[in-house]
Amino acid sequence: MKQSLAAALLGTLVLSACGGGSTTSSTGGASAGAQLIVARVKDAVGLDPAVQTDGLSLTISQEVLQNLVRFKPGGFDIRPDAATSWKTSTDGKTWTFALAPGLKFSDGSPLDAKAVKFNFDRWRDSKNAYRGNFPFGYYASMFGGFDAKSAIASIDAPSASSVVIHLRAPSAPLLHDLAMPSFAIGSPTAIAKGAEAFNQLPVGSGPYMVAEWAHDDHITLAANPNFAGAKPAYTTVIVRDIPDQSTSVLSMKKGDIDMLTDPRPDDAKDLGATAGISLYHPPSNNVSYLAMNVEKKPFDSVLVRQAVAYAIDTNALVKSFYTEGATIANNWTPVGMMGENPAVKAYPHDVAKAKALLAQAGAAHVTTELYYPTSPRPYMPEPQRIAEAIQANLKAVGIEVTLQPFEFGVFLTKIRNGEHPMCLIGWTGDNGDPDNFMYALLDQDSAVKGQAQNYSFWRDPDFHKLMLAGQQTVDEGKRAKIYAAANAMIHDRVPAIGLVHSVVSFAAKSTIGGVIASPDTAFNFITMRPKATP
Repeated sequence: MKQSLAAALLGTLVLSACGGGSTTSSTGGASAGAQLIVARVKDAVGLDPAVQTDGLSLTISQEVLQNLVRFKPGGFDIRPDAATSWKTSTDGKTWTFALAPGLKFSDGSPLDAKAVKFNFDRWRDSKNAYRGNFPFGYYASMFGGFDAKSAIASIDAPSASSVVIHLRAPSAPLLHDLAMPSFAIGSPTAIAKGAEAFNQLPVGSGPYMVAEWAHDDHITLAANPNFAGAKPAYTTVIVRDIPDQSTSVLSMKKGDIDMLTDPRPDDAKDLGATAGISLYHPPSNNVSYLAMNVEKKPFDSVLVRQAVAYAIDTNALVKSFYTEGATIANNWTPVGMMGENPAVKAYPHDVAKAKALLAQAGAAHVTTELYYPTSPRPYMPEPQRIAEAIQANLKAVGIEVTLQPFEFGVFLTKIRNGEHPMCLIGWTGDNGDPDNFMYALLDQDSAVKGQAQNYSFWRDPDFHKLMLAGQQTVDEGKRAKIYAAANAMIHDRVPAIGLVHSVVSFAAKSTIGGVIASPDTAFNFITMRPKATP
């Protein structure tokens, strides 16, 4: 969108937003100026979904760009998006997608097979001219790396409406991977103007487009006139950054904002008990964890890592800092996900056992650092207090920990580069498949510094074999056994300690209909609409 149009739109929004809340007609339908005001604690890091890995960024880009396929809101069932149908070869290595006719990006350029190929080539080719200086960590984490390491060998565009993906080996989770926000299709015209510019103002074919991004203040989304689907009822969405949660809760109660994401546990209870406000609980699909950098002593020792696991009182963390429904992470993967291993249980809190293991490892007195983000995350509502609790647990067994808090963007850069001895982090699943929790977070392919999502930098060849087997095995029963074995291996070799599977809530005015709580924490503004007033 041109700056002049964006400025004019924003001026109108500011005037209408002063009174707070959404604007609707008396019959409940969206008026010409219908808008939604959403508050959260922190701004996005960037808006190019191929580059970013944090949910604050990806939940915005999901509203702006389409994928070949998408998840049905509320779950992980695959539905058409830019592609209307698809088929695979008998060997599972060639996938052909038929694109919907006449699709256009918001800049008017066509979303055709050439545009899809342009995006895939940009992601997988390390020498592609349109990558900029970004790491493309999600692609590496899900598809094994770039160039000859990429699980996607090549992309063909035999016609304007046909895209062919050639794989090096069969991939059981491929459709679920392609539905992830990181693999959304951006306008080649916009990308060609500069990778950094696209990261600030992405251009897609989704229901919304970015009208303005005022960093650390708000992002304004406007309805995309070129969107091929049903038009959104809320033609404007303002996503505001309100770091002080007391302020955001008060604003929600006063009606100045329409939705509030990720409230603290006590605030969620308070809002849920407030008239006119509804509290939503997406299915648990996350894990908070402590990653130990095995490249740094003493965490190269499995005995030390096990000692840390015994030292942490995970049960106390759940009771003290999480909402009702949160559970101790017995398995690395969330409860009920394929590969859940009932024989695997979290390490019990055992100070004597932790001290004995440290003595056995010759590390009775350890001095180290714990990196953590300063802002709350969906899987970690109070990071500082959780870090302090872990610090106290470790001190009790002889491990002196200096806490190192960082702003989230800085934090991600540091841990991707492996600067940390330990870090407190978490993950919200993207696609409902255990591969997304295990391969992306703990496999050797995800341990490349600068783009790492394996913050333990654990490179275990046995685990890698399991990951490849899980990806290439189509039979779900056999896959479940593979990931059950992987859950046991993570527990025993302890590259990271799963802490909590949390229930993430958000609040919305009860006058907003069509709100869907999705396990990937997507907003799905397109489904929302004002309820009819009595």
